[in-house]
Amino acid sequence: MMLSPSNRRLHPEQTSPRCIRATLLLALVLSGSLLEPRQAAAGAAMAAGAKSANGGLSSCSNNSGKALYDCIANVLDGLSNEIGNDKVASTRSALQTAASRLRAAVNKSQALSAISQCRALISGALAKVRSLGGGYVEGWGGGSGAGSGLAAIVGVLGHAAKLIQTKG
Repeated sequence: MMLSPSNRRLHPEQTSPRCIRATLLLALVLSGSLLEPRQAAAGAAMAAGAKSANGGLSSCSNNSGKALYDCIANVLDGLSNEIGNDKVASTRSALQTAASRLRAAVNKSQALSAISQCRALISGALAKVRSLGGGYVEGWGGGSGAGSGLAAIVGVLGHAAKLIQTKG
């Protein structure tokens, strides 16, 4: 019995190298095209989170000392949760660490140190994104937003530092 081309089945050892290459190329194209929207969403979430965090920091301005540090820590935790995206896990971790250190702070110097360290980490990631021409830095962000989300978070941390300097 002769098999027609339509009902012939290829065994793995009969798969052509050209077919394998085409399949791999298709997989790479699809994975790359799916990555960009997630990166853009991460940047947009950071920018939106930073906007609401700035509002939260404004309400913290009624506090001073330890109450101020705790209020700012709550805002940073909220920002970290709002940008809850695995693509920016390092950014989230830096914010959570800063919040934890703020809660442990007993004076202005310790509180400013917590903010400064977080700001330095995120500013470093932003500098790397900019050096890549707006490229994505794994764990931190960037991509199509060219670091606008990271820049917004650096702004929030600057606002927090200013509050601590004046009210802390």
